[in-house]
Amino acid sequence: MNDGKIIIDKIIAEAEKVADATLKQAQKEIDSILKVARDKAGKEADALERAANSEADKVRSKEISGAEMQAKKAILEQKQNILADVIAEAEKRLLSLEDAEYAKVIGGMLAKLDKSLGTEIIVSSKDTARLAAVVQENGFQLSEKTADISGGFIVKNGDIEYNYSFESIITVEKEAIRQTAAQILF
Repeated sequence: MNDGKIIIDKIIAEAEKVADATLKQAQKEIDSILKVARDKAGKEADALERAANSEADKVRSKEISGAEMQAKKAILEQKQNILADVIAEAEKRLLSLEDAEYAKVIGGMLAKLDKSLGTEIIVSSKDTARLAAVVQENGFQLSEKTADISGGFIVKNGDIEYNYSFESIITVEKEAIRQTAAQILF
């Protein structure tokens, strides 16, 4: 029996060596497969992270751009409001000039007028008395008719009227006035 036991022990030892070698080989293959899988997963994770960061940068950039656009829009709106206030204040100051100063402004406007447009000048009812002299001094005739204007005058030539009221001048010249005021203010 001793010989049988020796043979069995030898067979078992051989089987253990083969099993160990097989297990070692299997472990190497498992380690190799795991390494490849980990490398692949790491590369995919890096690619996904780069894509996510890129997308986050795009979203962040878009949000910043949108916020900058809103800020520019708000600034422009405020500038437009300021310019509108400046124009309104200029008209208010023109209308509130002392009689002598107001007559001087109107006289300057009349002096630059081409008399071929007409010589009859229509003013508002409140300006009739304070502008009569300056109209006559500039070679025009003050109309008995009055106009519903806050300041300035209207030149009448037959059925044609040329409106030089402050409201009309400001309306026609509004863009030029805004540009000039913007250059001064901003």
